[in-house]
Amino acid sequence: MKLSHLVFGVSCLFAAQAASAQPVDLPIAPATTDSYPGGFKVIKTKSGPVYATKDGVTLYGMDMRTLIRFGPDPAVYCQEECQKVWQPMLAPEGMKPNIAYPRGFTAPPPPSGQASRPPANANASIGPDGLYLNQRAPDWTVIRGANGPQWVYKGWHLVFIRKGDQPGSTAHDGADQLTWNTLKFRPPVPRITAPQTVATAFMDGGYVLTHKDGRALFTGSCKKACTDWKPLTAPAAGRGIGEWTVSSAGDAPQWFYRGKPVYVGAALESAAPVPANGKVLRP
Repeated sequence: MKLSHLVFGVSCLFAAQAASAQPVDLPIAPATTDSYPGGFKVIKTKSGPVYATKDGVTLYGMDMRTLIRFGPDPAVYCQEECQKVWQPMLAPEGMKPNIAYPRGFTAPPPPSGQASRPPANANASIGPDGLYLNQRAPDWTVIRGANGPQWVYKGWHLVFIRKGDQPGSTAHDGADQLTWNTLKFRPPVPRITAPQTVATAFMDGGYVLTHKDGRALFTGSCKKACTDWKPLTAPAAGRGIGEWTVSSAGDAPQWFYRGKPVYVGAALESAAPVPANGKVLRP
């Protein structure tokens, strides 16, 4: 699903976020939507899924947090020598920037009949210039870069491609001391209706169901000694919730998911902790 234009109603102060921003050497946070601008797509690479152009050339984010020390506006950092190797991904003609460094993001127009739109979260407020304050950035916004309105991902990652790159290449990930990073795609965290002990985690390119302490949840059939097969126990008076039901057929009440018994595995590090004949559960 793609966006032909932005309809975002969130904002953020760059300066306020700098102190609490995610360190540049950590993975980009999960997407908040599976929509993205027209002309972009998600492709699979050896290092995982990344955003790319329609021709499959990997998108890179120029992490502006690494460049603040070089000038007052890192959005215009990439000029002359930089642009000999990096090509900015400009926004479509007529699209105006809706982010201004370091002030924030443009507040959305109020609904008909309302004087102003309420903040996007309890910690946000609208400044006198119509910009949201203390609000995290949406996935895709537009800023005025060195060549005009340009795409930004997550508020800090100015979007470029490496000139001459072959489709699917990620050779420049982490270049220039983590200034340039592939725009890795991690799907939005799924919303689940499940027992309180159940959570989700991202593993092997997708989300899996886990115990809240991180242990993998799996199902299957064990016919021999099953020391690694620990039933996910349910409360004695537990009731079903969503696709989860409770079975009292065993020694203790056990959760079933979509009609299958649920077991708890070892620490969630890879698929290995799950028994060979067990199947990891996914939302």
